[in-house]
Amino acid sequence: PAAADIQSVRVVGDGELTRITMWADAAVEAEIFLSGDAVPGQILVALDGAQNVSGPPVPVPPATGVSAYGWQSGFLSFTLARPMMVARQLNLPPTGEESRYRIVIDLAAVSQARFRQAAHRNAGSLAQRVQLHMVRSAAAPAPSAASQTAPMGHDVVLEPIRPPRSERYLVVIDPGHGGRDPGAIAASGLREKDVVLQAAHTLKDLLEEAGRYEVRLTRTSDEFIELEDRVTRARNWGADLFISIHADAAANRDVAGASVYTISERGEGRIERESERNDWHIELEDGVSQEVGGILEALTLRETKSNSGYFASLLLPELAEAGPVLRNTHREAGFYVLLAPDVPALLLEMGFLTNGADARRLAGASGRRKAMEAVRDAIDTYFDRQDLVLAEN
Repeated sequence: PAAADIQSVRVVGDGELTRITMWADAAVEAEIFLSGDAVPGQILVALDGAQNVSGPPVPVPPATGVSAYGWQSGFLSFTLARPMMVARQLNLPPTGEESRYRIVIDLAAVSQARFRQAAHRNAGSLAQRVQLHMVRSAAAPAPSAASQTAPMGHDVVLEPIRPPRSERYLVVIDPGHGGRDPGAIAASGLREKDVVLQAAHTLKDLLEEAGRYEVRLTRTSDEFIELEDRVTRARNWGADLFISIHADAAANRDVAGASVYTISERGEGRIERESERNDWHIELEDGVSQEVGGILEALTLRETKSNSGYFASLLLPELAEAGPVLRNTHREAGFYVLLAPDVPALLLEMGFLTNGADARRLAGASGRRKAMEAVRDAIDTYFDRQDLVLAEN
């Protein structure tokens, strides 16, 4: 079938909420990517079924947050004047009042940090799409001069699209206690601070084997780190996931098994206070109104809690395969290390040092490795899902 023709493009909005609408004379599938090592960056729309972009150049109102757009290397590229991400995408068929097909993309302003992280995570799927376009272009017959159309837009200046460099997810592992704080102590004298540090190094090695992650530890030796400094380090490093590793203790020595904690409702009430005290502010673009800024911060907090809970749901069955778990395995608490407003976080209790079987399991390298392999597998599944969500959006 003949390729669809993108007949017109319109950009409207105030830069905090912006809508892009494209009209075509036939059905077109759109796949959207974020691009740019330096923000603001670009929104790239790959249009399956479209090869021609016609219609007169249309100036883009500067207040929309989009400075220019143009057809380039198989993409309709929108150069951003400020960092924005896709909030919604619609593919609309013709209706009684509108005879053409429409693609509607709603954008919302975000912080530079959120855009940069999303663009980096999007890099792999964008590179694959660029490669696919190159393969298709090489196989297709050369277009005639009559079929080539000039780029659309107003004062369009676009850099060549290149497959972006591969970016790795940053996982921060927090071995609990340390230094003057030994944590729980087993009857054998085994100390929690030593067990969790060994486990953290094991998990780091397992994650780095795949080459998919950058891994950092809040402490790499027997030193004491304040709780707020552990969270601050994770945020300053740009963590995509934060895991605090501990070993439990109980008065009843029969209690055994691993458990995980995510932030509780009561703990959420501490986030704003501790964020003010430690300057853990969610980065927003300059000029965002107070009302919109409040909405974006609330959305970030909700997304962080949701992702923490989702990771916990992935980790629990892996832990159950690796060893004993508590009956009430997923718990909620207001632990300080779970208070970062914008980093999904989980606290893992590997077992009870006050239980003989758990203590022996965690004292051995094979027992610790089995537990950390469960954590690694859950992390892989978690970021597989992140890759899919970003590719779809």
